Amino acid sequence: MFYLPLTSEQAEPLTSSPATDFISRASLLEAATVLFIQNLPRQHGAPSVEAQERRFAEILRIADEVEAAAPGQFQQQVAQRFDAEVFAMGLGMLGENGIGLLSAEHPVDPVDLRDTEGGWNFRFADSYRQRVTPLQPVSLPSLSSDLRLSDQQNRLLREFLSGVDESVAVQGFAGTGKTFLIHQFARLLDPQRTLLLAMTEGQLRALQARVKDASAFTAMTFGQLADEILNRDLTSNGWRLRDVYRTKLSWRPQEAQVVQWLGIPDIGPLAAREVVALCIKAVRSFCRSGDATLQLQHLPWMGPGFSPLDQEVLLEKARLYWQQLIRPAAREIQLPVRDYHRVKLLSLTLEVIDVQFSHVIVDEAHELSAPMLAVLDRSPQAIITLGDDLQNLNGLSPHHGGFIRQRCIDHSLRAGPAMEGVLNPLILAHPAAIQAAFSGSAEHYTRVSFFDTVTVPEQPTALIVDDEWGLFGWFQRLTHQGVPFVLLQGARKEFELFVEDCIELYRHGTRPRHNMLFRYASWQALEQDKGDDKAFAAVANMLRKGYSPEHFAKAKSRYRWDKAPKLFLGRVRDVKNMEFARVMVSPELMVAPTAGNNRNERARMLAGLYTACSRARHELIVPGGMLDWVKDQVRD
Repeated sequence: MFYLPLTSEQAEPLTSSPATDFISRASLLEAATVLFIQNLPRQHGAPSVEAQERRFAEILRIADEVEAAAPGQFQQQVAQRFDAEVFAMGLGMLGENGIGLLSAEHPVDPVDLRDTEGGWNFRFADSYRQRVTPLQPVSLPSLSSDLRLSDQQNRLLREFLSGVDESVAVQGFAGTGKTFLIHQFARLLDPQRTLLLAMTEGQLRALQARVKDASAFTAMTFGQLADEILNRDLTSNGWRLRDVYRTKLSWRPQEAQVVQWLGIPDIGPLAAREVVALCIKAVRSFCRSGDATLQLQHLPWMGPGFSPLDQEVLLEKARLYWQQLIRPAAREIQLPVRDYHRVKLLSLTLEVIDVQFSHVIVDEAHELSAPMLAVLDRSPQAIITLGDDLQNLNGLSPHHGGFIRQRCIDHSLRAGPAMEGVLNPLILAHPAAIQAAFSGSAEHYTRVSFFDTVTVPEQPTALIVDDEWGLFGWFQRLTHQGVPFVLLQGARKEFELFVEDCIELYRHGTRPRHNMLFRYASWQALEQDKGDDKAFAAVANMLRKGYSPEHFAKAKSRYRWDKAPKLFLGRVRDVKNMEFARVMVSPELMVAPTAGNNRNERARMLAGLYTACSRARHELIVPGGMLDWVKDQVRD
């Protein structure tokens, strides 16, 4: 990249206030920069960074010639042609074109910007980059060549080498180089004695992609690890899973079958089949907790009309479900088994990870459950975990025991200093109370802009929503306006089913099938539960106006896959490990806090905003009232 001789503090005000005074007082270098930025949106193709820098040098050469013939004339012409809206668009395009702005914290002598003949200094970028983001060559054992590391990376790797058999948990904000660190940690370890662990198959593949010669390492999901350990004991006292088909996602017995197997009665206002659904949720909550037994706090909300006695009966049935899941009393009882069931069971034993491994590396550690951490903490290996608690979309992350070193890396290698003003208020408001602040890289320019009225972005942008309600609303809006866009892969799954179920539930009261909707017997029940959700309100308004299956079919027919997409549309959970040149955050991610809003729910909401915002590399577009909203989310 190369750097234009203008600071972001000088550039940003020009997008919203008259620029005549600034340009009339500007140096030739600054005026040439303003003109160059304003011309960016009008360029054709995708010129290289070198071509862009030559283009700027040519503008500067012309400016020098005009100045020599008529002093002050160039600035006057730039001021007359200035367009704040086009200039703002150009600012948002700098990063994706490999162009940065100067940092006010690192002032530059104008002499350094010129070469010996008075033209643009093409060597300036290299020397300036080293000033603002110094990367020092570092020699480490077991590595054939020197690394270039930031101060934080160097300190962390040096500390790791000084105690290679000690565990370390690294909290790293978005873009701080966690992927790079995983690669370096793995290079310093013996592959034959190092285990790569992840929650899901997708995360495991991503972890393997970050490790050189990954095939030499043993790699497992936590579910596979639990099965391997629990299946060792072949006696009747062991926990070997004999019916492997119970682990398949396709194995889902009907609620009526489970009612018959376990003798589940109606409880209070709930039919037996609804009791089964609550038992499944209670067991899931228990399996993600650090508790030794299933208790009342694991029961989900049961709706009105439930007495304390009903709760106790339901608790006994949930405990029965758990017992029959891990050790069926009869051969015909074949309840589905998921990874989290097996991991929880493993945590309740005294088993540890096999001593053939000396080290365990875990990525995405913020998503680990309390049972997973319990197994890691009691195992004899050195455990290396890397994660970002602010990206846990489920709420608050459990933590390792105090005997494990806790380290934090906060300096971004991806986003500019302007992101500090957005991400640090979110970090401060988050209930995890992390004692660190995000620090942007002066090497990069990231533009942050705010909107009061929701409009479709003009530049290619990732539009991030909270959930399916946001997808529904934006899908209809974009197809109606004929805007080419792509639903991100994760967002496509079951999207049509969701929309069809919404329409059927509203128009005919048909019981939904989609997992977000199936527990609602009527539209009124759904409307009461969703409260002031903005995205839901927009969909409900569409349905009140007569939105039908024919309207959705028409929208789908307008959905253009074959054109170059202008937008990428997805939920926060779809973009967790992605980054985009430009991101727009949909307003419904600012969920209005409900009465009795607990710390975990607040953590979930703030994590959604943080994750969405931190996907932006060069430009972030957020709702105008977002920062004020975040300030209201105070810690307990």
